[in-house]
Amino acid sequence: MTLRSPPSRAVLCASLAMSLLLGSAAVLTYRQPAGAPDRGAPAGDDAAIAQVREAAEHITAAAGLDGATGGYRFLSCAADGPPYQAVVYLTFIVPERNWARYLSGVANAMRSHGWVRAPTAAEHFGHKLTRDGVTAIVHRNVENPGFATLRLYGPCRNHNDHRTDAPVWTDIDIPSRSGR
Repeated sequence: MTLRSPPSRAVLCASLAMSLLLGSAAVLTYRQPAGAPDRGAPAGDDAAIAQVREAAEHITAAAGLDGATGGYRFLSCAADGPPYQAVVYLTFIVPERNWARYLSGVANAMRSHGWVRAPTAAEHFGHKLTRDGVTAIVHRNVENPGFATLRLYGPCRNHNDHRTDAPVWTDIDIPSRSGR
C-alpha cells in the first residue's frame, strides 16, 4: 500500500482529523487548578511589588530571620522589555558554623507555612521553594559567609516598561521578628 492509494489517504486524513480534534478538546477543557494564581492577569507596579514584598515579610517572620535588609526591582521576562516580574533580594545574618543546618531550618519554616519545593534545584547549594506564584531561593552568600541571600521572584505579569527605572533598586525595610 502506498501513500497515494485511497485507503492510505483515508487513514492519513482520519489520523490528522483525530489529532486536531483531541488537541482542540484539550485546550477547550483545560481548567486552572483551584487556588492557583492567575499568572496571565496583568498586574500593576504596586500589586506586583506587594506580592513579593509580602512574601519577604512572611518568610522573615516565619523563619525569624535576623538583620534582613534588601531591595526590589523589576526584571524583564523577555529579552529586554515587557512583561516584567517584581523581585526582592534580601540578605540576612547566618551563623558561620552550621550555616547549612540553619538554611535548612529556614526552608523547613517556609514549608510549614505552605511553601513547597520548586521543580528545579537552587543555585549555591540553597533551597528553592514556591507559593502562590512567587519563587524563593535561599542560599549562603559566597562572598560574605556570615550572611545568606533570599531572592523572591514574582510571576511575569507586569506589562509596564521598566527599562529606564531610576533607581534600578529600591531599598525596603523588613521588620525582624524572631519566629524560630
